[in-house]
Amino acid sequence: MIWTPRKIECYKQASEYTSFHKKLSVLAEPYLNKEWSLADIGCGPGLLSIWLAPLVASIDAIDNDSVAIDDLKTRLDDVTLTDRYTAEKIKPRLASIEDLEGESWDVVSLSFFGVSTDILEVVMPLAKRRALIYMHGRPDAEGPLASASNSEKFSAAEMESFLKQNNFAFKKSVIEMQFGQPFKGIDDIHGFLVDYEKQLGLQESDSDTKNRIERRVADIEERIIKTNRFDYPYYLPKSINVVLFIIRT
Repeated sequence: MIWTPRKIECYKQASEYTSFHKKLSVLAEPYLNKEWSLADIGCGPGLLSIWLAPLVASIDAIDNDSVAIDDLKTRLDDVTLTDRYTAEKIKPRLASIEDLEGESWDVVSLSFFGVSTDILEVVMPLAKRRALIYMHGRPDAEGPLASASNSEKFSAAEMESFLKQNNFAFKKSVIEMQFGQPFKGIDDIHGFLVDYEKQLGLQESDSDTKNRIERRVADIEERIIKTNRFDYPYYLPKSINVVLFIIRT
């Protein structure tokens, strides 16, 4: 994922509205210890790191996107956004997964990005006790989270098969949650739809492509509901199945 300030803001609003990252931390809590270190690899703007911090001794929040890491640093420095107890446990780091060779933590956490055999080969030696891998329970049909059909990247079902074939000791937790997009007003909805059009490549000249995009945008508009909330009066629902794999290393 390539982070932009607007994308980060939408992500934060969705997390706040649905308590998504708080619920993800609840899934992980039974498998963590307050004396352990944790690396949150691919942390983005660190929303999961903030919820995991009270459950461990320290967190290295690692991402290769400078916009996301700078946003996390700003949030940790602002006492009105993050309490000192939590902020002091989190160390934001701009790094790629390849840069971590030779390091180790008690626990390594990965969330939702394209898990592959190559990534697992790098991650497993980093985790002294266990790896926590969050995946979508059902693969998206298209987009950046789409499930690949080759053997190098896999869905949650293929991950489970891979772990069994390679004799990993693991457990899994499955939960269905909302992670839709709330809106503060009509202008907010309009901005979201414009961004969505750009994401789908509206600049393409092909008429079939434009018609497809217009139909999808119209579908989004129809699915937006009124919430009767003062802070977010509109909401675009999205249900996500999440599988957490707890792998003993």
